[in-house]
Amino acid sequence: MEEYFVKSFVKEEEFLDEFGEIARIASDVLDGEWTPNYYSTDYTRENLKYFFSTGDVNELVFDSAAIYRSNNVFSSVQILLKSSHRTVNVRVKQMDNKLVGEKIVDRVEENKNL
Repeated sequence: MEEYFVKSFVKEEEFLDEFGEIARIASDVLDGEWTPNYYSTDYTRENLKYFFSTGDVNELVFDSAAIYRSNNVFSSVQILLKSSHRTVNVRVKQMDNKLVGEKIVDRVEENKNL
């Protein structure tokens, strides 16, 4: 089954408006290490930008999401989550009419100040 990219999201609240159930599955895959923020705003993102610059984002936060289709129907979503010290990519895909989540990448970032 060949997938093709159809849409990306950089605003968490817009992603959650359309794909809230998928976000819940991704959160479950991570055992609650990420909690979707349904109230995210431009102000929230500006604050995070500052705290990323200081290295003080310790919890995983939404970075972006990419939607994929196959045969003109939804096939999967990849959600990129970040903290100051970690990057995680979770994929939720359609399998046998069921949504299934899996962790694709879980990388700890090297401390650049050492």
